[in-house]
Amino acid sequence: MLVLGLDGITAAAALHLLRCGVLSLNVNDPGPVTETDLGTGAYSRGDLGRPREAALRGRLRAQDPRCAPVSGPELFPGPLLPGCLVLRGGVHDAGGRTLRPDPGDVAAPEHPLLSVHSVPGAVVRWPVVAWAHRPCPDCLRATLAAVPRAGTGRREQVLAAWARPAFGAAVAARLAAEALAVALPSLDGGRPLPGGGGPGRAEVLRPPFPAGSEPLAIDRRSCLCGLGQDLPGARG
Repeated sequence: MLVLGLDGITAAAALHLLRCGVLSLNVNDPGPVTETDLGTGAYSRGDLGRPREAALRGRLRAQDPRCAPVSGPELFPGPLLPGCLVLRGGVHDAGGRTLRPDPGDVAAPEHPLLSVHSVPGAVVRWPVVAWAHRPCPDCLRATLAAVPRAGTGRREQVLAAWARPAFGAAVAARLAAEALAVALPSLDGGRPLPGGGGPGRAEVLRPPFPAGSEPLAIDRRSCLCGLGQDLPGARG
């Protein structure tokens, strides 16, 4: 499993995957742990300021000594090894702009990609696609900027703030389960990924209810990467 971007949600998902028996984890994010990363159980206050990948490697080894996590996309095996998956987490502002560096082109085109993107007040779950058809920065910016604003009433704000840690932990557990659902079938022949850029809708999750979701249309109008991706029969 290659994990790119280690905010509190994706880092907690990596810990859940370890508890499910996934021992080969390649975790990558050199940025420092901040207050916004706390609350899901992946990091502690003692980790504040440490590189996220170093803090998470230590937590993974402490959870299971059989796990020898690494940080380096170049060490990730090729797509011929079944069961490999890329898990990507992104953090963005209200305008959809990326607040943490994009990892770049680090995986083989055929690798399946499961990605989540955190924006103020919500988490956007992108459809599973092949790495070659991952959303470009323009697609992400346009789509995430269209996420409806959360309720601005005092009651809604207090409830969301109170539930945010439990919400993040629940989303992380769901993300780990979805990663296994994508990766495990490939150990027995696999099933094809959706063609091209996948479905035309993402999913918006908001605290306090991680099980509820709102559909979000993916906006590919401002770039060329979506050309032909939604045509019937397109292949990833």
